[in-house]
Amino acid sequence: MSARSVSRAFHSYPYVQVTGTNQSCLEVGGDYFDLFDLGPDRMAFVLADVSGKGLGAALMTTMLQGSLSATSIGQRPPDMLAHINRFLCDHAQVERYATMFFGMLQSDGTLEFINAGHPSPLLLRGDKVEDPFPAACCPVGLIPDMQFPSTTVKLAPGDMLVLFSDGVSEAMDPEQKEFGIARLKEAVAGRADAALADLQDAILESVRQFARGARQADDVTLLLLRYTGAKAAERPAAA
Repeated sequence: MSARSVSRAFHSYPYVQVTGTNQSCLEVGGDYFDLFDLGPDRMAFVLADVSGKGLGAALMTTMLQGSLSATSIGQRPPDMLAHINRFLCDHAQVERYATMFFGMLQSDGTLEFINAGHPSPLLLRGDKVEDPFPAACCPVGLIPDMQFPSTTVKLAPGDMLVLFSDGVSEAMDPEQKEFGIARLKEAVAGRADAALADLQDAILESVRQFARGARQADDVTLLLLRYTGAKAAERPAAA
């Protein structure tokens, strides 16, 4: 059982559907996810996992959230993450770091992303389940002059991203076996058209059944996004 479970209601976007949830293993957690409204045709999202647990991780999470909020989110993602990384290296006194997946999505499906040491999100496209977003740099808060290169891909209408913290993939059963990426892929396979809330519940239930009541040592966080297409963002012509 988690000490705290939080689901989020997000701002509605005409070209993307989003849902997310966090189940912390302690009273205060170290996972963080959020969305950023960048105007009618662009939005950004992030899922981060701070090293360690408890109050120290929560403090680092607060610093990360604050630095993201205070940064001009409209600037290029590599510049933005470099600024946040320097801020955390200069100000974090708890000797912690954070893995992070940051994405900036346009209404035409263009996705620019940076994976800073985080597990690759899953991409559900038709009958396929892939993990095509590997980490290209180290976590934020480790190396002050670290560079954070971004990659750009094009999403097709119906594509779904499943972002998760390692509390999902590394969930343990009573025999200390990990849930793993393969089981996560099995939980979402063939469900690209499912309602996001239903798919989120299915993943959590799969993890719960695997764990069989074993106490977990990490937060469980999910962020699911489905790109619905640029046409969904178009307003109907006036009569």
